[in-house]
Amino acid sequence: MSAIGRIGLAGLIWVLIFSNAWANQNPQSVGLGVSMGASFPQGDSEDVGFEDWDGSFNWGFYVNIPLAWTFHLSPSAELYKFDDVNATDISLAFKFIIPMQVVDLYVGVVPGLTTVGDDTLANVGAMGGISFNIVSNLGFFFETKYKILFEGSYNIRVLHLNAGVLFHF
Repeated sequence: MSAIGRIGLAGLIWVLIFSNAWANQNPQSVGLGVSMGASFPQGDSEDVGFEDWDGSFNWGFYVNIPLAWTFHLSPSAELYKFDDVNATDISLAFKFIIPMQVVDLYVGVVPGLTTVGDDTLANVGAMGGISFNIVSNLGFFFETKYKILFEGSYNIRVLHLNAGVLFHF
């Protein structure tokens, strides 16, 4: 493993260990969620063939880690397709929460990696959504993400529209 990889892994472990202590300072708790929706790719690529804005089923899972009342980390994995080629996104969202009476609005940035076929591409994006509790420890959310995947001099843009549930424990 390279030095940068070791530093990144050590940083992630540090965040996961200490985030539990920070999360317990407020009434919010860590949550596990699943989501499903649609993905719509658009752009150019020399290795991956697809029709612009041709949608595919999207599903994934994520963890919501509150570090402060209005700031959450949210690692996630999403699976979808570019025509008949499988794609997997592994991301770490930095979410900024706007608490309201009944719902929470959020916006954030989403850096990560995408594997398409045999290629691994860096990506960065923006996200926004709305979440609310159904019962005490079960929530629901609607979310949109817009990511740019970098493949040399080519860029692929992907729009994700998802809904899902979040179990707080």
